[in-house]
Amino acid sequence: MKKLYKKLVFMRNPLLRHSNRVFNDSKWIIPFLASLLVSITLIFSAIFGVFKAPYDRDHHQSPFDIISFAKTEVSNGYFVESSLNKVLNTNSSSFEPPRLAYLISGTKGDSHRMMRTLQVIYHPRNQYVLHLDLEAPPRERLELANAVKNDPTFAVVENVRVMAQSNLVTYKGPTMIASTLQAVAILLKESLDWDWFINLSASDYPLVTQDDLLHVFSNLSRNLNFIEHIQITGWKLNQRARPIIVDPSLYLSKKSDIAWTTQRRSLPTSFKLFTGSAWVALTRTFAEYCIWGWDNFPRTILMYYTNFISSPEGYFHTVICNTNEFRSTAISHDLHYIAWDTPPKQHPISLSMKDFDKMVKSNAPFARKFHKNDPVLDKIDKVLLGRTGRFAPGAWCIGSSEGGADPCSVQGDDSVFRPGPGAERLQRLVNTLLSEEFRKKQCS
Repeated sequence: MKKLYKKLVFMRNPLLRHSNRVFNDSKWIIPFLASLLVSITLIFSAIFGVFKAPYDRDHHQSPFDIISFAKTEVSNGYFVESSLNKVLNTNSSSFEPPRLAYLISGTKGDSHRMMRTLQVIYHPRNQYVLHLDLEAPPRERLELANAVKNDPTFAVVENVRVMAQSNLVTYKGPTMIASTLQAVAILLKESLDWDWFINLSASDYPLVTQDDLLHVFSNLSRNLNFIEHIQITGWKLNQRARPIIVDPSLYLSKKSDIAWTTQRRSLPTSFKLFTGSAWVALTRTFAEYCIWGWDNFPRTILMYYTNFISSPEGYFHTVICNTNEFRSTAISHDLHYIAWDTPPKQHPISLSMKDFDKMVKSNAPFARKFHKNDPVLDKIDKVLLGRTGRFAPGAWCIGSSEGGADPCSVQGDDSVFRPGPGAERLQRLVNTLLSEEFRKKQCS
């Protein structure tokens, strides 16, 4: 009877039958116990890992630790802006002498002028990019590239580059900004070892030597951006911001003037518009921000200025004055002496001998614009720069000049400068620009 009863119970409860068979089978006992032990260990590890103090110095991070973003001071470290603020809050100049990065741009017939400008502002500490736009014939661009390639000093130092990709550039349109940003990207890719980016054209010329400029900039904060700017207000806002233009150089292979559309757009409300000189001296930090744009604002402004008249005179200005991290770094001066008609026309007056004294008294390190081979350039070489050979002489030129030899053919220590009267003039300008009275005009 007992056997019959057990048989009936197992038939009515199959689960009991299978479980009994499993646990009666001795080969399953050891794996079961091992799995149970591992599970208990993991559970206790997770519990103690979660509740252990996260800032215990003896605590080693485990896979179960939790990152808390509850406190602002903790979470700030996870964002790229915090690193930017640390850099900008360091206002003291570096002990290392500064390095400059130049863009020299030109168009058809400008290759010789570009080489002359390059040679007169050359210094082995600096970086140089030359862009001869697509309007110049291939033969001229090739001649410029060969002139740079065959120069013995450039070949040794390797700090001069000719942009292989030539672009059509329309001054009033966005193509000039695109070309400038491309040059900045090339400089950032090739070398991060520079402090300021300066854009010049073939019609620009220096009024001080590079030793003068580097000497004065050695005592400046590396966070200062020299960019002449003013906010667009009143009737100028409607005249400049509402029209929509199209730059054919963006999509055509031949250069032509900008095209005006019949449509007009509304004024922006999320940012203020600024305008000023297209010639700037920007810090590497700000240049990186314009290229990377981690908060997307520089790209937003770039798209807005794609259809904006004279965008080179507004893009960098609007970006810097609408960005909290950079607004206080903008110095409203373009480091140029430029003469204008009264009232001002589209292009400035071409400088000549009669303007020499005004250029010197301006204390500016650069001037524009000059006609090709104007006699005043030779006077600047002789009187202001002391240039008799290929380069304006500096402390890095330690060779002999006997017999008409080039002293810059032998290179010395490029961190040593020999400032002259040009440094004194430039220092007077800088003192004015850094005065409290002048800096009140920043982004206002």
